[in-house]
Amino acid sequence: MIKIMSNEIDGVNTGILPKIADVGGNRRVSSETPADQQGEAPKARPADTVALTDNAKLLARIEDAVAEAPEVDTARVDAIKASIQDGSYKIDDRQIADKILRSDVERG
Repeated sequence: MIKIMSNEIDGVNTGILPKIADVGGNRRVSSETPADQQGEAPKARPADTVALTDNAKLLARIEDAVAEAPEVDTARVDAIKASIQDGSYKIDDRQIADKILRSDVERG
């Protein structure tokens, strides 16, 4: 059971905390009103809507991209670090320039 503690001011404890204090475990909390529970016909309710901000949409795209990204090959990273430190890592200037040019052409 989840126990929620709240401060009581002047003997008044209002709000939602007392109402949810005993909700826990696998109990089901109903969204029905007391009229619904008594068998009366339910009243038409407006449909709920959700609007996402641009930041929320961007965050969702970022999360998808991260989930699809390949895992880091730590063994390869460690090998490259070691070759840089010992001076044996060789940089091919032409290969780098070719890849940069290809990238620019592909982007348009």
